[in-house]
Amino acid sequence: MRKLVFLALVGVAMAISGCRGEPLVADNLDWLGDTPVLFWDDFSSQTGGWRTHEDRLSFSGYDQEGFRLTVDQPNFLIWSVPGLNFQDIDVHTKAEKLSGPDNNLYGLICRYQDKNNFYAFVISSDGYYGIYRKQAGSLSMMGSTKMGFSQVIRRGGDPNQITAICRGDQLALVVNDTKLLQVRDETFAYGDVGLIAGNLDRPGTNILFDYFIVVKP
Repeated sequence: MRKLVFLALVGVAMAISGCRGEPLVADNLDWLGDTPVLFWDDFSSQTGGWRTHEDRLSFSGYDQEGFRLTVDQPNFLIWSVPGLNFQDIDVHTKAEKLSGPDNNLYGLICRYQDKNNFYAFVISSDGYYGIYRKQAGSLSMMGSTKMGFSQVIRRGGDPNQITAICRGDQLALVVNDTKLLQVRDETFAYGDVGLIAGNLDRPGTNILFDYFIVVKP
């Protein structure tokens, strides 16, 4: 069976919010060309403002030359934000599953207001994807009633490049250079950015993010 409902995660979601930090500067990133880089972190040093956390159920922190999110409880979300504020941006990352179930969730956050209000752009290690809005603590899927499936998403432990586009009322999820979903929404116009991962019915999701880049489109 395939996951159809994501709302069960609402009551048990856990936020790990970041402290405001000084943005890192990338003088030249060849694959971005002349696109202005607003924030860049390859997680080689712990100066990006991300807050780390560890307990028996979750881990959020620098590890293996990246930033790792681990969730060891069913129906549970964990995320981290660096304490910044953006309006119209594209957010890029590359992530891979280190261990745990393929029936997982991981991706990006934009326009984060607080733990109860933000957009999430997620994929799973078994090929599914979706855009969610969390508003006043209630999580809802956007543009569909269930997560879509795409062969574009690399399965298992293979890495995926993920982009969240947040421009005006246009929100889009791009995976491995292919746009999978685009929706319109005016609920949040600005906010923080971040990383997110979670479990559905099986615990153990363990995701490593290789880099994090915010650019002005």
